[in-house]
Amino acid sequence: MQSYDVIIIGAGPSGLSAAIAAQQAGFNYLVLERGAITNTIIDYPLQTVFFSTAPNLTIGNVPWSSIHPHPTRTEALAYYRGVVEHFQLNVQMYEPVQALERLSDGTFQLHTTRHDQTSARYAARAVIVASGSYDTPNRLAIAGAELGKVKHYYREGHPFYRQNVAVIGGGNSAAEAALDLYYHGANVTIIHQFAGLDQRIKPWIAADLKAWIEAGKIQTFWEANLSAITPTSIHITSAAGSQHEQANDWVFALIGYRPNTSMLEAVGVTVDQDAVPSHNSTTFETNVPNLFIAGVLAAGAHPSKIFIENGREHGPAIIAELRQRWAGPR
Repeated sequence: MQSYDVIIIGAGPSGLSAAIAAQQAGFNYLVLERGAITNTIIDYPLQTVFFSTAPNLTIGNVPWSSIHPHPTRTEALAYYRGVVEHFQLNVQMYEPVQALERLSDGTFQLHTTRHDQTSARYAARAVIVASGSYDTPNRLAIAGAELGKVKHYYREGHPFYRQNVAVIGGGNSAAEAALDLYYHGANVTIIHQFAGLDQRIKPWIAADLKAWIEAGKIQTFWEANLSAITPTSIHITSAAGSQHEQANDWVFALIGYRPNTSMLEAVGVTVDQDAVPSHNSTTFETNVPNLFIAGVLAAGAHPSKIFIENGREHGPAIIAELRQRWAGPR
């Protein structure tokens, strides 16, 4: 069993930022990632353009030259690959952590499954969990929600040409999907529980989408909810109680994501009703000593509160705390 000073779970921007800080501090560290590096960004829609400008997405003081002020998904993937190469970060991909244990001496043991299906164990003095929340979408609690035509992620519009598509939600993900679907020839209906689109939508997306809604090209049901799904239709219920049924081929339930905190809870981390693990807002240490969280995980069920711009600062803050803590003899 290999032993490390610090093991980081997750190779997104927050995890990679922590790895850079650990390397620069001289710590023996390892990053374990269940998929590829920045696996969440891989799952973003192909046409994604970031709200943040390139300088605000950098990590490790590595410059980012973007063709446009707001970089694309493809540019982001290339940049973060370049950062890993630049620092030669110690990242093991396609090795999900299956279990985390806290031993009687206060250290940790991690159990993983490698890509070849063999098992491995690692020991660490400290663990940083930067696993994000994009893996566990919020689900609809209605009849038909389990049908194969119900999707919780959106990649591209072409497969839905001339299809009747319902988009549930009014945030960035829903707005971008609805607009892209329309541009790819889908018949789009937006269903949202509130009176209009969320205020934090990217301005260029909101302007285009509102124009097509006002032109009658995209149908909307505001202050309404999906109440049932069948193989050929959807049922919509308004806040006033009126019912509507319409033909439907696909449903994109883009209603947010919630982190999986079971691994943290298994070692004693307290998690509140909003799925926020108990943690110090300055050091990001949980109520379990030497176990830290970084990135969007610290926002629980409200991931829009933390994004790359501020989540990239968590790792260096954690490592600074550990450097001070471990300044004496090891």
